[in-house]
Amino acid sequence: MRYPFILFDLDGTLLDTNELILQSFEHTLGTFFPGVFKREDLLPFMGEPMNRQFARWAAPEQIPLLTDEYRKYNLSNHDRLVTIFPNVKETLSDLQKMGCKIALVTSKIRLTTERGLRLFDLERYFETLVTIEDTEKHKPEPEPLLLAMKRLGAHPEQTLMVGDSPYDVQGGKAAGTATCSVGWSLRGKEALSSYQPDHIIDDMTELLKIARG
Repeated sequence: MRYPFILFDLDGTLLDTNELILQSFEHTLGTFFPGVFKREDLLPFMGEPMNRQFARWAAPEQIPLLTDEYRKYNLSNHDRLVTIFPNVKETLSDLQKMGCKIALVTSKIRLTTERGLRLFDLERYFETLVTIEDTEKHKPEPEPLLLAMKRLGAHPEQTLMVGDSPYDVQGGKAAGTATCSVGWSLRGKEALSSYQPDHIIDDMTELLKIARG
């Protein structure tokens, strides 16, 4: 097998949380900075840790307040706005049956990560979860990917990082893994291809052939 170890991003890759994230930012920024930000201002930074995004727009002392407001809105609207992308569950099941070891590497907090997985009964497919609390540095830095590989007992050359963001590609390259971008990213295939991932897929089932090699 070409890639017996697979690392997945969560938001925008397995679960369609795009609307939840955008509405959470719109609500929070609209509360603190009424009329200043539009949705298109947020799109270029999708995939970054929340605090890094807030640091662009707010004073350091405001960031804890924005973070609290964001998380309150996000949690209260989570189950209503989150959906699962086509063929995700079936592909995770098939990869597991093939013998792949699978980890999740996300910049979300563990609480909402586990909530999203439970919502669609996906916990069973993951050997380990690496969330924002687990490392000091986050994607595009390699640290969370390296931690996931350490927990899996994986070598970088046998590992594939799958995600919807340039930060997933950059993190994978920095960690020495192969990289795969998903064509349903909000950023679009053309934007992601400029970061030169090893693979770009239009349907999750394409991962089965890539993993087999």
